[in-house]
This record gives sequence, structure tokens and C-alpha cells, in this order.
Amino acid sequence: MKNFIWIFTIIGMSVMLLGCSANEVIKVGNPFNDEGTEGVNFNNEITDEKAITELKTIIDNSKEIDKPNIENEAEVFFQLDRPDESVSEIRRYIWFQDDGSAVLFDGGSSYSTLTKEQTTKLKSILEL
Repeated sequence: MKNFIWIFTIIGMSVMLLGCSANEVIKVGNPFNDEGTEGVNFNNEITDEKAITELKTIIDNSKEIDKPNIENEAEVFFQLDRPDESVSEIRRYIWFQDDGSAVLFDGGSSYSTLTKEQTTKLKSILEL
């Protein structure tokens, strides 16, 4: 009887863990503004779980800043999607700075900055 309970518990926990894991994908592209038409040309999708976890950590550790004086088009755009739920969890435009850092914009009103080390790691994750 004890074996049956242990087996049932292990199977139950495995099913719960599988049910909780979301299918996530990072989509990477280049933003454009063509005569008033704005959009993103996506050119890469990343599904590696380690890369997704590292991306979330970098975003969580970015430092919020006031709106910077940036007039040029962002160099890169990425979004972290959960396609099974039709949800975009994270969306950021990126401007790379001369000092190796980066400025991120969420498309709404929030700007943040990354250190040179965080930017290097982000470029690696996004395969830039």
C-alpha cells in the first residue's frame, strides 16, 4: 500500500509540474518605421529554457531610469511569448550605447538600463 501511495504521489507531482511549465519562446527582430508604418521584422526564435530564464533574470535586474533623450529607431526588439496562452510576457526595444550598456523600453512608459556585462549576456541570449 505504501508503494502505491508513493507511486501515485510521484506521478501526480510529475503531471502537475508538466502542467505548470509554459511553452515559451523569445522572438527577436528589427523594428522599422516605413513612412508612418511601424512594425518589427522578426528573424529569430529562441526556445532554450536556460536562455529564457537568464533573460528574465536580466530584465528583473535592470535599473529603471527616466525617459532618455533617444531620437533614433531602436536597434533590436524582442518579446517573450507563451504561444499556448496567446500571451506576450515581456516586450522590449533595445538601444545599444557606445559604452557597452543598453537602454530598454517596454513600449509603454517604462525605460531601464543594463550594465555592460548584462548587455553582453543579453546579446548572447538573443544571438546578436
